Amino acid sequence: MFNNSSLSSPVTSVTQEGDINGHLSCVLRHLQNKSSYDQAQDACSTYTDFVELGTGLTVVFWLTGLHIIISNAAVLWGIVRTPELHKQVYMFMANNAVADMLAGIGPIVWCQAVDRVGLSSLYFMINIATFLVYTQIMSASALCLLSISSYVAIRHPIFFHTHAHSAKRDAGVAIVTSWLVLTPLGFLPSMGLNCLDMPDLKCFNYFPLSIVALRVTTMVLLLCVMLFTNTSVFLAIKERQKRRLGQPQGQNNALQDHPNDAAERKYQSSVHKARTVMIQVVAAFIFWLLPFILIPACLKTGEKCPFHNGISLSGPLLMSLNSTINPIASIIRTPDLRKSLREDMTTIYQALVTMVRGNRVNPQEEQIPLNQRGGTGAASGSGRTMLTEHNVTPLNQARAGSLAIIEID
Repeated sequence: MFNNSSLSSPVTSVTQEGDINGHLSCVLRHLQNKSSYDQAQDACSTYTDFVELGTGLTVVFWLTGLHIIISNAAVLWGIVRTPELHKQVYMFMANNAVADMLAGIGPIVWCQAVDRVGLSSLYFMINIATFLVYTQIMSASALCLLSISSYVAIRHPIFFHTHAHSAKRDAGVAIVTSWLVLTPLGFLPSMGLNCLDMPDLKCFNYFPLSIVALRVTTMVLLLCVMLFTNTSVFLAIKERQKRRLGQPQGQNNALQDHPNDAAERKYQSSVHKARTVMIQVVAAFIFWLLPFILIPACLKTGEKCPFHNGISLSGPLLMSLNSTINPIASIIRTPDLRKSLREDMTTIYQALVTMVRGNRVNPQEEQIPLNQRGGTGAASGSGRTMLTEHNVTPLNQARAGSLAIIEID
């Protein structure tokens, strides 16, 4: 921690104005020159580029974060409780949902970070910025695992099906390994490798250039893997479609009842899942590239750009928007998941309706016994029901017998 004593040396003439372009860079420069934080604040009071969020932007941050958390929690819940979804690709999808849930926490906490003042605010901003970047790296890692799974299923279907017995184990190992490796690397600045605790390092805002280079390299490697695998899958699907269109029409009809139709259905299912992953990857590329394009452009424009202290107010929001697309694409393009969530919503709705109706007190209905409601009409209705069931039962039995014969044949 820096010395805040009033006995520290004065801070006049310790900086070069050409190297300072804002309040944060001014404070960091004075701290690097062994000045106290209070003296740095006094010397940099002329810079007014403080980070402030308006009410509208705060509401947008909160709504975005809550939407990301709730939608991804729904995806995770649907996958966990649906036995049909306990497969390798859905394990990777659940891993992506967990990473996106963490990304949803970022915009909410970011609103709290910008309102703090003092030296603690700088450390809080370091931790929040570290967490935001970490969540995006984990989201990229989850999409990378999904892309690799789709690549193997489409490009190497024989290998994919011959190793289906160990698919869950392999998925679990890959997921756990990614979290164990990337988590320590992601939180290095929070462990002390930052420009406040080590001011002698060459820094970019709060972070040393070595940490920035490590993060950029990790992100670029993950993006390259996603780009290669999804491009390869896209080309493979196009080639398969061209071969199918090139076959004679009669040959296609003759193959409709071929025993290989089961394999074709599995392949089409893999294609459907691969296209879902491609949608998620394209959305992620768009929202990740926007900050990388806007921030350098903003740094050149200076005060005209709505960026303060080298960190964009909307940067965390833009980077987190891909986490709003992933759960929507997963729910829309996964029938079993959509069916499971619909059943849960129906059950919750019925429970709420039952609870509301149970709380209503109607003395007139309580005074009338159940066996006396409706009088003779109820009895006659019961008799008609019994007669109808007695007459229809033989017909239903005959239909069931005919259906059983058809299925056996």
